[in-house]
Amino acid sequence: MTFESVTNAAGLLRQHPVLWSVGLVMGLLAVLDFVIPIYGEAIYAEPLVLLQVLVAPFLAGGVYGMVKGERFSMGEFFQSGKTYYFRILLPALVIFFAVILTVFLLAIPLALLGLGAAAGMAPLLFGVLVSIIFFTFFYDTVAVFEETNVFESIRRSIEFVMNNLGSVLIFYLVNIVVFLILGFVALFAWSALLMEKLEPLIYMSPDELETLMPGDILALIGTEGIWITAALYAVVIILFSAFLYTYKASFFRNHAEGMFALQGEYDEKGRWYKY
Repeated sequence: MTFESVTNAAGLLRQHPVLWSVGLVMGLLAVLDFVIPIYGEAIYAEPLVLLQVLVAPFLAGGVYGMVKGERFSMGEFFQSGKTYYFRILLPALVIFFAVILTVFLLAIPLALLGLGAAAGMAPLLFGVLVSIIFFTFFYDTVAVFEETNVFESIRRSIEFVMNNLGSVLIFYLVNIVVFLILGFVALFAWSALLMEKLEPLIYMSPDELETLMPGDILALIGTEGIWITAALYAVVIILFSAFLYTYKASFFRNHAEGMFALQGEYDEKGRWYKY
């Protein structure tokens, strides 16, 4: 069923071009992220990050809403984005502050133990953060497909991952493989397109190569090379973002059908209430 979700996602992307909207927006934002600091407009970097944070729930809600309702149009995309915006944004903020709180609580004893102990505990901190992300990753799909509240979205995401642990691991592996393939293809294309500009690197000694900074590479490839790099970067983000969101929606829908029974209780008059 995990790999069936891959084919479902590929089919949806092929049949419904509107699903590529999320990739196009993410690709545009990625290009701005890349280009703005290079041209010395770092003052816009933080507002751009904030814009990405605020836009992401809308894009996710739009894609998931279309997949859920099986209605694919730009109007449905905007309607779903508006409908599920806060259902996705609010749990994301809770998870974000939970991560910050976790880092803070772990940083206090590490600071008291000294630099040596802190360096040794860094893998533990990393493992805790990865675990939080791993188990809460499906909070947004839960929020849309199950229309749950803030904390219920997080709880059900954890439950979903625990009940489908093997499939979820394959889900992550598929995404990693897809990203690596896109990255290698983009790197190959980048090297081929900028072969002449990168030729001086061949004649540099190992010591000279070790001292190279990102700014030196940018100066070497020039303005044309920078825009070629930005274009290839955008293509990778467009393809991967569109695949990730669509695959995630298909994966959750295929695995969650019938999994979550509505929880509630009957009152003394026989009326059933969902909670």
